[in-house]
Amino acid sequence: MSVAREILAWTRDEAGEWIAELACHHRRHVRHRPPLSDYAWVEDEAGRAAHLGATIECGRCQQRIWPAELERYRETKIFDEHSTPAGLRADHDTRAGVWGRVEVEAGALELCFAAPLDERVRVSAGSWAAIPPELRHHLELDGPVQFRVSFWRRS
Repeated sequence: MSVAREILAWTRDEAGEWIAELACHHRRHVRHRPPLSDYAWVEDEAGRAAHLGATIECGRCQQRIWPAELERYRETKIFDEHSTPAGLRADHDTRAGVWGRVEVEAGALELCFAAPLDERVRVSAGSWAAIPPELRHHLELDGPVQFRVSFWRRS
């Protein structure tokens, strides 16, 4: 399964190729090159305009690739295995356009994504993992741990 994201705007790269600006803050080239990709509508202005607000797959969200130019605007306190809120252990998601980062200071935990990602990410002390916008996930703690969650967006 793929991660679908809303198309917000169109720009061109230096070679004149069309790039979709996505709600997740990623950019995606959209090319009409049958049989590999069938996007004939991208070749005319009316077609591109008609697809504003439509969704298209974002491979970068699928891979949890951190977008450029995000700014931290909020973070939680440091939680441990005793103080972690139940809401972080239950499925939840971030708002549209908001990326999360689970940052582990000591110990380890599992960041578990529901479909469409359907993956588990082990996050150990000194590292962090990206949480793309609007994707269901929860945390599973693995013994003693200290971590925080920070929230990022474009200003």
